[in-house]
Amino acid sequence: MITIGKLAKQCHLNVETIRYYQRIGLMRVPESNSNYRYYSEQDIERLSFIQKAKDAGLQLSEIQELLQLQLSDREKVRSVIEQRLEKIDQRIHELKALKSRLSTWVDECKTTTDNCCPILKELKEA
Repeated sequence: MITIGKLAKQCHLNVETIRYYQRIGLMRVPESNSNYRYYSEQDIERLSFIQKAKDAGLQLSEIQELLQLQLSDREKVRSVIEQRLEKIDQRIHELKALKSRLSTWVDECKTTTDNCCPILKELKEA
């Protein structure tokens, strides 16, 4: 059993991050014992799960959904991940379009003979 400070240090997190996870329901709030709250190995495992899921690009709401599933809920787990992949693909598409627009602006800026900056001109036009 360890305190929140030691838990945070062991999991390479800030204490406030753990408290935030508790407020949103990702982590349990342990009962107080002699004015201290003690955390168990299960809490360490849960934080590890959360960190690995965040590192994989999952949102906290998706992580919460996965935490509620059982090991046998393969179809539901796969569905959560497939939905995340769709969001990532959509974001990649948006970023490629943004990159193309910005590249065009830079090219116009390099090649224009006009004194006015084409990028600022484009941004000012409605």
